[in-house]
Order: sequence, then structure tokens, then C-alpha cells
Amino acid sequence: MSSSFLLVENGESSFSERLEDAYLHCESVARAASSSFFRSFRHLPEQKRKAVNALYAFCRRVDDIVDGDWLPQANLSHLNQQTSERLTELLAQREANPIYSQKEHHQRLRALMMFRERLDAIEKGQPMSEPMFIALADTLQRYPIEIAHLHELINGMEDDLFETSYARFEDLRQYCYRVASTVGLCLIEIYGYSDPSARRHAVEMGLFLQLVNVLRDIQEDLQRNRIYLPTEELAKFGLSHDDLTDPTLANRPGWQNFMRHYIDHVVTNRNNALGLLPLLDKDARRSPRLMCTAYNAILKEAIRRNGDVLSRRLTLNFYRKMQVALSTLFTPSLD
Repeated sequence: MSSSFLLVENGESSFSERLEDAYLHCESVARAASSSFFRSFRHLPEQKRKAVNALYAFCRRVDDIVDGDWLPQANLSHLNQQTSERLTELLAQREANPIYSQKEHHQRLRALMMFRERLDAIEKGQPMSEPMFIALADTLQRYPIEIAHLHELINGMEDDLFETSYARFEDLRQYCYRVASTVGLCLIEIYGYSDPSARRHAVEMGLFLQLVNVLRDIQEDLQRNRIYLPTEELAKFGLSHDDLTDPTLANRPGWQNFMRHYIDHVVTNRNNALGLLPLLDKDARRSPRLMCTAYNAILKEAIRRNGDVLSRRLTLNFYRKMQVALSTLFTPSLD
């Protein structure tokens, strides 16, 4: 499909100007949402950087919709029936309750339906008018990204509209695949690679990053009635979800042993993920390496705290962030 067909033309600006403005919009979304991710993108060649910003802006907005931090301003009343049907389908698939009021839940799910609608329109070559989707359409035209991965991302984010509970690590990994590995599979098409095994490592990369996110965001997720730690794994150490509100939990041997168990799983995914870096085009390796190094530092902070991820959020101070940034200049190892 031709890129020129993906824009709604008007007499005020040229195709190239509107496309450039659309990419700048995505860049502003990426910059505002995550300084760490945005800084890593800066190391990419210009066109790859623009494409990654467009993909990230899409993913960021999907996440913002689910968390209630952003909703599209467009009139979405034409999606009301489809939204109600989708809600009925989702409720039939799970026993969990929605975490928002009926009105809020409908608004968020309807916004996700709009994103699905835009993806379908892009796939059909229909014109886009919103800046983010103009840039995303151009990115999907330039790179062999499977739109199905973005639909699967939305499937995963729909889970977060409900009270969350997973029984086994395999269940948690399935969620992580949907919300993170799918993004990795899109990103490597922008980064570039020749060895097909890169796709397997990209899946592992997504699992590694998202499993670390579970630890980093555990306090915020608890407030939203989202608990990602697998119940059967907790039970092996004499724990349940109810224990997560115990202010003394971090000092209990059962919790410390569980955290070692959890971190062992994360380390396995991390080691498998590292195989991706040498498979990527050389001009794109530094960006994902920086993210790997940063997330590995967060994991090490959890280890340093002896598994205490509950009393305060896992973060890196300024000097540790500088160490992470400098380390990527000199060494590819995360050991």
C-alpha cells in the first residue's frame, strides 16, 4: 500500500509536513511517558528512531487508556454496541470482576475498540487523520510488522481492566507475552535482523522486562487490585495474596525464599534474552542493550534488598543511572 494513501489530505500542508508533525507528536508522547525508554531510542538511526517512537506512542496510549490516564477525544458512540458485546465476551472468559465502575469500564474498553478499529483501517489502506495513527501507518508500511501483534497487545491489556490473578508462572508468562513480547516482536522488525532465531530471543526479552516490571510496580498494582504474583508459587512458600498487605512481609523467610525463586525465573529469561543483541543490525544494538542493562540493574536492586519490593518502589538513583548509561558504552555483558 502507498504511504500517501494513509493520510487525510487537505490543502494546508503537504504529505511530508504532516507526516513529520505526526512523528514529532509520537516523540513527545515517548519523551513525556518514559525518560529511560526515550533516552535509549536516541541511539537509533533517524528513521528507526521515528518508527520506534510511533510504536511506543501506540503502546503507551493503550496502557494509559487501561490505567485511566488518557482517553481519546473522538466521538466513539458508534462503538457502543461492539463494546457491550466485547464486555459480555470478556466476562464469560473470566471469573474476575471489573476494577472500574460500569461507566469507566465501558469508556476504557470502548477506547481500546477504537484502537482496534484504527488498526483494521490501516491494514485495509484507509486514510488516517490522528497524528499517532498517521505515524504508525507509515511505520507499518515501512517495516514488516505484523498488525496481529498489536491486536494481541490489546488483548493482554484488556486483562488489566479486571481484578488480576494468575495461578502459575506459565499463566503469568502468557500475560507477559501479550503485553511485552508482542512489542519485542514488532521492535525487531524495526531494528533489523537476519537470523530467524531473533524472534525467539525477542519473546524472551519481553518476558524479562515485564517480569521485572511486576516487581517494580507491585505497590501501584496492589492499589488497582492487580496481583501478578502466581498464587500456586506463593503457596509453595506458605504465602497467599492476603499476605501482600502485611507490613512485615519483607522480613519473613517465606517471602525472601519466594523472591529468590521468582528472581531465578527472571534470570533465566534474561539470559535467554541476551542472545538477541548480537543478532540485531549493528546500528540498532545499543538501544535495547541500554534497556537490558537498566532492567538488570533494577533486578540487582531487588536482590540487594533481599526481596523487599514492598516497602518502597524499585528505582535507581541518579548516580546508578549514570553508571548504567556509561556501562553500555564499554561492555555488552550484564553478568
